[in-house]
Amino acid sequence: MVYTLKDFKYIDSHTHFFSPEMFKSIWNFFEEHKWPISYKLPNDDLIQILKKNHVKAFTTYNYAHKKDLAEEMNEWTNEFVKENLNAIPFGTVWPEDENREEYIEKLFKLYNFQGIKIQPLVQEFYPNDQRMKKIYKIVEKYNKIITWHAGTAPYRNEYVGIKNFQKFLDNFPDMKLIIAHMGAFEYDKFIKLLDKHENMYLDTTMIYIRDNIFPERKIKRPKPEVLLSYQDRILFGSDFPNIPYSYENSLLGLLDLDLSRNFYRDIFYKNAKKLFNLKID
Repeated sequence: MVYTLKDFKYIDSHTHFFSPEMFKSIWNFFEEHKWPISYKLPNDDLIQILKKNHVKAFTTYNYAHKKDLAEEMNEWTNEFVKENLNAIPFGTVWPEDENREEYIEKLFKLYNFQGIKIQPLVQEFYPNDQRMKKIYKIVEKYNKIITWHAGTAPYRNEYVGIKNFQKFLDNFPDMKLIIAHMGAFEYDKFIKLLDKHENMYLDTTMIYIRDNIFPERKIKRPKPEVLLSYQDRILFGSDFPNIPYSYENSLLGLLDLDLSRNFYRDIFYKNAKKLFNLKID
């Protein structure tokens, strides 16, 4: 059966929202590195685009890239979600911040954030950095989530890759985790982790677009039958607004796989609703 975008409702489990000043800096950086941004718009306009695409809820992923910035970003996010009730709040942390434990505790105890996003490719620290150990324990104490850019796509450095991530996972095997980009380019290795770690999920961000922007390396992106085997552990994500193509392309590539209606209902909506415990219809 051929489905259209209007046949489903969506929770986008991988969107970014920053202050206007921070967005401007990020977009300038991306475009200097030949990554054109299709949606350089104010936050209110970005939210309207999501609504027009039947997105019922969306994450606030952001990440600090230097010392003494994370707490301010988290406070901005908290104000943002007060004004946008369909936003799913995630915080950020920097391992050199002296008050990192205090502000992460605050996110969960007072603000009820869903978790934190960690981006080793940009933040440049190892997943098992000892300075982060107490942060991870706080996340675990409150039964919250860490979203990881743990794989090697679209670029790599010494901090990413499954070997580095495994060192963290060995110490926190039961934590709720989302692996961005399905662990690209190490798809198969991250998928196998799902069998051992029942609280781990993968998001589809940038993987199943019609024109694959990730150059295929030794391992091809997961086949449809693999997706069906793990359809309760996969979340739809787009990376909006930091994408060089139309938002619809994030969805149409998945629909092109021509899988079951139940599969699409799960990955587009039901899995995220359950994981984030959202009170929406």
